[in-house]
Amino acid sequence: MWKFIVVSVIIFFHLIPPSFAQTPKEKNAEPNRYLNPGSSELFDLLQDYYQQQSTQDKKASPRAGIESSDPTKLLNQIPGTFSLEGPIDPAEYIVGPSDVLAVTIGGVSPFSHAGAVTPEGTFVIPLAGDVAVAGMTLAEAKKNIREVMRKRYKTAEVGVHLLALRTFKVSVVGAVANPGAYTVAPVDRVDRVVSLANIAATDANTAAEAPPTFFKPTTKLPTPISRRNIKLLRAKHDTINIDLVRYHMTGDTRYNPHLRDGDVIFVPAENLFGNSVSIYGGVRQPAVFEFHPGDSLQALLRMAQGPTALADLEHVEIVRFLPDGLQQEIIHFNLKAGQNGHTPDMALQRNDRVFIRENLERHKPRMMRLSGAVARPGWYALVQDHTMLSEMIERAGGFNSDASIAESKIIRTYKNPDELLKNPDYARLLEMRLTDLKTEDRDYFNYEAALKRGFVAVDFARLFNHHDKAADVEIWDGDEIYVPTLRQTINVFGQVINPGYVTFVEGMEARYYIEKAGGFSATADHDKVRILKRETNAWLKPGEAKLEPGDQIFVSRKIQRPLSAYFNAVRDVLQTTAGLATVYLLYLQVTK
Repeated sequence: MWKFIVVSVIIFFHLIPPSFAQTPKEKNAEPNRYLNPGSSELFDLLQDYYQQQSTQDKKASPRAGIESSDPTKLLNQIPGTFSLEGPIDPAEYIVGPSDVLAVTIGGVSPFSHAGAVTPEGTFVIPLAGDVAVAGMTLAEAKKNIREVMRKRYKTAEVGVHLLALRTFKVSVVGAVANPGAYTVAPVDRVDRVVSLANIAATDANTAAEAPPTFFKPTTKLPTPISRRNIKLLRAKHDTINIDLVRYHMTGDTRYNPHLRDGDVIFVPAENLFGNSVSIYGGVRQPAVFEFHPGDSLQALLRMAQGPTALADLEHVEIVRFLPDGLQQEIIHFNLKAGQNGHTPDMALQRNDRVFIRENLERHKPRMMRLSGAVARPGWYALVQDHTMLSEMIERAGGFNSDASIAESKIIRTYKNPDELLKNPDYARLLEMRLTDLKTEDRDYFNYEAALKRGFVAVDFARLFNHHDKAADVEIWDGDEIYVPTLRQTINVFGQVINPGYVTFVEGMEARYYIEKAGGFSATADHDKVRILKRETNAWLKPGEAKLEPGDQIFVSRKIQRPLSAYFNAVRDVLQTTAGLATVYLLYLQVTK
C-alpha cells in the first residue's frame, strides 16, 4: 500500500510544475507599437482573435522574426522597431494580407469580430461573407465592409478599425553593403530600409535575408551610394524616382513614399563626376548635389535651404558647359522675378554651377568699440559712410577727467583668410622675400617687425588738446579706440636702489625722482640717464624735456671691461702704428 502512495506523490509533483509554469503572466511587457491606439474593448477583441487562432492551430508558424508557436503571443511579439509618424491616414494607408481589422456593431444585438486579411486579400466576416480589401486604401476598405454589413444590419452603426499593422518583405539591390530582403511595415518609408541595407548589420534581428552567393559583388562596393537617383519598382511594374536628399532638405514626402508589399529598391552608386549640380554663395547650405533628372533652379535653391537674408536674387549666374564639354557660358537669371511668378523656373543640366552673390556692403552692420577712460564705453554702430574719430569720442560722452589723451590708441585688425599670415614669423619672411637690404638692415627690420602692431597713426593730443582738425582720422568697421587712464606717477627703473613708480610732483626734475627711488646704485652711469616720453616713447636727456605724468626715467649701467680688454686695445694700437711706420719707411726708400 505504501508503495502505491509514494508512486502517486511522485506523479503528482511531476505534474504540478508545468501547470504552474503556464499561469504567471509575463512582466515588463512593452506595448505593441503596431497597435492602433483605441479602447480596451478593441484590445480585448484583438486578443480574442489570437486566442481563437491558437485554438484552431497550435502549430501555426509565426510571422517572420517572431519566435513563438503560440499566436496568442503575437500581440506583444510583433517587431517593435518601427514607430508611427502620427495617426494613420485612412486615405493613404494601403490594406494588405495580415493586416488585422475589427468590425463592431452596437445596439440591441451587438456584434464584434476581429480577423486578419487573408493571403488572398479578403476579410472574412462570419454570417456576412468575404470582402475584398487588399490593395485598397483603408478608407475604401472600411466603406466596402460597411456596405456588406448593412445588408444584414440595415439600421445599425457599423464600426471598422485597423487594430494591428502587417509586416512584409521588400528587396534592396544595387550598391548597398547588404543587399537582400528586409521586413518592413506599411508605415515605413524608403529611406529607412536603404539605411538598414547600407550598414554592416550582424544582428540577426536587423540583417537582411541575403540573396544567393552568386548575386554577391566580387569587388569592393563603391561608396557612397546615390541618394538622389534611387528607383522604386512596384509590383505592377510602376517605377518611382526616389530623391532622399530632396526629401531630407525639404520634407516633401513625394520623394520618399511609404513602402508596399513586394517593392524592389534599386540603389546605384553615387556619381558626381560629370553628373552634378552645385550652388554657392548666398544660400544657407552651399553644396554639390548629384544631378537628378528634372532638377531646376528653384528646386536646387530649396535643397540649399533657401537664400540668405543678404542674397542678391536678381543677379543669379548659372555657369554651363557647352555641348563640346570644353567651353562654358554664363547665363544670367532673375530668381526673384521667378519666385513672384513673372519668369518661369529654369531647368538645370548636368554640371551646372549656380552662383548667388550677397549684398554685403548694402546691409553689412558696421561697428566699432570704445574702451577705457571715456564716459560711455562699449560698442557703437557706424551709421555713416565716413565716421571720424572726433565724432565717436563725442558720442561716447567725451574723455574722463583722468584720461591720458596723449597715450590713446586706435587698434585696427585686418581679417585675412590665409591662416599662415597670423604667424608673425611667416609674415616677416614673406615681406623680406624680395628685399635687397644688407645684413645689418635685415637685422634692424626684424627688430622693428617684431614690435609692429595694428595701430593707426594718429596724434590724439594734437586733435583734442590743440583742436587741430587736420589730425582727425576716419574710423573703420572693427576698429577699437582705447583711452588709458592717466598715471600720476613717474616710473624709475634701471640702476637705482629701489626701482618703481614715484608719485609725480609738478616742476621736479629727474634727479628728484632718482633720489626717491633710493638714488644711484654703485654700477650706475650718471651720464647716461634718459627720459622716455609717455606719448611718443622718445628717448631724451634730462635737460631736453619736461617731465610729465606717465613718463619714465632709465638709468643705464657702467660698462665693466676686464683688464685684458685694455691690453688688447694697446696691442691693436701698437700693431697699427708699426704697420704705418713700415709703410712710411718703404715710401722713403723708394723716393730717394
